[in-house]
Amino acid sequence: MTLKQLKAFLILARTLNYAHAADELCLSQSALSLSIKSLEEELGGKLFKRSTRQVNLTYEGLALIPYAKKLLANWEDMEKDVKQRFQLNRGILNIASMPFATHAVLPIVLQEFSKKFPNISFSIHDVPNEKIIEKVQDGIFEIGICFEPQFRHQLMFHILFKEDFIAIVPKNHVLAQYKHITMAELCTYPFVTLQKPSIIRHVIEESCLKNNLVLDLKVECHQISSLSHFVAYGMGVTAIPRHFQNFIDQEHNTVLDITDGNVSLAFGVLYRKDFELSHISQQFINLICEHYFQ
Repeated sequence: MTLKQLKAFLILARTLNYAHAADELCLSQSALSLSIKSLEEELGGKLFKRSTRQVNLTYEGLALIPYAKKLLANWEDMEKDVKQRFQLNRGILNIASMPFATHAVLPIVLQEFSKKFPNISFSIHDVPNEKIIEKVQDGIFEIGICFEPQFRHQLMFHILFKEDFIAIVPKNHVLAQYKHITMAELCTYPFVTLQKPSIIRHVIEESCLKNNLVLDLKVECHQISSLSHFVAYGMGVTAIPRHFQNFIDQEHNTVLDITDGNVSLAFGVLYRKDFELSHISQQFINLICEHYFQ
């Protein structure tokens, strides 16, 4: 059963005249007859009773009318909705984002996107970095905003910027008098950081390994936003991505630059190579790349 067959059936059911229905459909009468005959064969019986003078609906034809109207209306609604989505006049942009990125990166980018496409709404899913990679790989999310994965099997990653690290120490800490410090020096003090398998935890432990140090871990948690609170209460020191410094407790903590130039992470947009992105997701990727590369 095709859309053309349904339209032909409904117009003929309304006009009960092959000549009038054919004119309205811009078809020949023979083409209309063939379309109706094909529909009847597919359904298994007659929809119209024909005589030399008139055309009438069978009981089965009458029963089909409300279903045909509903199917046609649903089709037209679907067609209109999809066209609106391609024109970005409707739709929801779903993004899997690290909490760090949700706070520090996305607001200004989504503001730009919303100005350009005001009818699009947003659903931001705060997900740990490692879970973003997993969920994009599994096709649960089209795009993720995260740090560069160590392994990129079937994944594409657009680097937006390189994110260096800063140190956070309590206001009354011996290190608070300095403006900068090396990661090796920082890691000699009791430490507060994220739980494994966090990529931030991995960078810190790699730095310790290079400097033949063992991390004196006092507190581990899931959220970067929680780290500064533990530091403020003197539980230890920490290192976090620079973009997050505006979202920490700076009343009770001191921020120091880390002078090790190799302590950094690539930050960007992640999606699957073999997955055709929706129009809305592709437009978002284009915009966020333009934002950071203009």
